[in-house]
Amino acid sequence: MEDIKNQLQDGVKNLKEMLGPLQKYVTPTSALVGLGAGLTVYWLVKRNKYKLPPGPTPMPLLGNYSLLNARDFQDQCMELSKKYGPVITIYMSTIPIVVVNTIEAATEVLVKSKADFANRPEVTSATFFSDGGKDIAMAQYTPTWKLHRKIAGSALRTYLKGRKLEEAIHGSLTQLIELFDEKQGEAFSPNTHVDHAMLNIIYALCFSKVYKFNDPKFKNFMKVESDLIESFGSGFLEDLFPILIKIWPSKRFLKCADLANQLFDVLLGELKEHRNTFDEGNIRDFTDALILAKMEAENDEDTELLSQLTDVHLKQTLSDIFFAGLDTSRFTLQWFLLYVAAYPEIQKKAQKEIDNAVGRDRLPGLDDRPSMPYTEAVLHEVMRVATVAPVGLPHAARVDAKLYGFDVPKGTTIMINQWALHNDPRHWNEPAKFDPERYLDSDGNLGPKPISWLPFSAGRRVCLGESVAKAELHVMCAILLQQYDIMIPPGETADFTPDVSGIAGYTAGSYKIVVKKRI
Repeated sequence: MEDIKNQLQDGVKNLKEMLGPLQKYVTPTSALVGLGAGLTVYWLVKRNKYKLPPGPTPMPLLGNYSLLNARDFQDQCMELSKKYGPVITIYMSTIPIVVVNTIEAATEVLVKSKADFANRPEVTSATFFSDGGKDIAMAQYTPTWKLHRKIAGSALRTYLKGRKLEEAIHGSLTQLIELFDEKQGEAFSPNTHVDHAMLNIIYALCFSKVYKFNDPKFKNFMKVESDLIESFGSGFLEDLFPILIKIWPSKRFLKCADLANQLFDVLLGELKEHRNTFDEGNIRDFTDALILAKMEAENDEDTELLSQLTDVHLKQTLSDIFFAGLDTSRFTLQWFLLYVAAYPEIQKKAQKEIDNAVGRDRLPGLDDRPSMPYTEAVLHEVMRVATVAPVGLPHAARVDAKLYGFDVPKGTTIMINQWALHNDPRHWNEPAKFDPERYLDSDGNLGPKPISWLPFSAGRRVCLGESVAKAELHVMCAILLQQYDIMIPPGETADFTPDVSGIAGYTAGSYKIVVKKRI
């Protein structure tokens, strides 16, 4: 991407020299129009060179703009696959994007093709916000990335499990229970309370710190983080014209950059504090475990690779774990509360299971998880019907590849439509129905993972924190059902209208519930 930026800058410089005295007549608008016309011609030539998967006809220069910005993007792609096949091509301006809509095609991309599709798109905004690709989530599939992920995985296994994970959950949920107790009998939106609980768990695990609900730092952190998600949307004009970042960045891009820097400053400050107080004999949290894992790797790994793992890399790793764990978990828990409130008979069945496995004298813990398969099945069904990341993180082809007989040129973006996978009638009986029983065998135990259930992706880019997230959410859901009857307010019906939908995510709206303490 840096090479492309340099080429564009050199091209603009050469163009100005060629135009000479005509420069004063060339406006930014006319330059963009000219560039657009050139890109359209280039696109038409390139498009005919490859046999890309079929798809809806794009508009010149604009591509399939309306589809990419649709709130029901995932649904439209699923419908288009009925006409064009499981793999379709859409265009962001002149840039092709391959969308995969079945588990069979997704397995080909994520698993069977090994690392052929393991890269990430070279997106200008992603490169900018990851400090030039120094994170794990959006970095390219390289030896440095593999070592970086190995170090992060080692830290996760060392710290984010067992007793310390359970302590963080119980500590945070104790505060949440106090807040819910104050709301008994009152209709309220639980979203802010859920945000507080999830932030405290992540903060405790990463930095050994917790916030009180009314702490101004907590409120400011969540506001900045929510504003960033809302402002980020589905991408920037700068992703189509990278040179704009240097010469003419949009107000929205500048706003996102400022918000991201505020969050990064918090993480970098915590990392520096941990470096200054690090004690190898007292690993306090994930940040310490990350520092320790890097130190241990320095003893037996390639020193040239390790020299590329700076504090900026570790800050980006913290960002990946912190925000991926915070956002996907809080959005899932918000949907969970809505669904159990809307389906009281399912809620009662889960509560009976929890009472039999745990009782009322203590909070459910990680060791109780095998004894509560129905509760876990409810959570799995929430992850299916309310897929919080409908198309996940995009992949990119590392080489010129083939998929279902079609060309996928090197660098092409590939999106896995997880929403389509989770609503495929070939694999789900009555997919619109909320039915936890579909995950259980005839004895009421959890059966094998359904073939088309993929909330954490798969293959080389599988979610690094999958095991932690599933255990964490299961315990949290069990605690809330143990403590409360959760209901839709009297006279109202459950509103499943999402607040955000499409490429940007799928989040619950500001619904209200009523809670009653179980005695």
